[in-house]
Amino acid sequence: MRYIRLLELLGRIHGRLARQLAPAFHSEDLSATEMIILWKLELKGPWRVGELASFLGIAPSTFTGILDRLVARGLVERVADPADRRSFLVRATPSLKEVLERVGRRLEETLDRILSGWPEEEYRMLINALERLDRYLDQPVRQ
Repeated sequence: MRYIRLLELLGRIHGRLARQLAPAFHSEDLSATEMIILWKLELKGPWRVGELASFLGIAPSTFTGILDRLVARGLVERVADPADRRSFLVRATPSLKEVLERVGRRLEETLDRILSGWPEEEYRMLINALERLDRYLDQPVRQ
């Protein structure tokens, strides 16, 4: 039961931030899940459709619907995977960059308002601890 408090805090913080940041996503008629997909594509480049769905923990049937909406909006496109003719890659289109820039500005403005009173030193300590935790969780699980 040692880690229940960690899970509770991370979940509560995630929920609070998601609610407060949702208007930035909704201003572009996007959900938080769609934004995560778009950010991943922008940061990493093309992904195999199945790998991206799996990475995000989204069922393939659900992911297909989300992907169809993003393709219809012209933000992403499906292209044949040169390494596997049976697979498709999903990649960002040039218009995605503009959307991400607008959302990014709105997110920064919102977070500036939310966190403006928090001491800078504590903020840096938290970021450092979370980055270390992220790296630690990338390690193989010890048996």
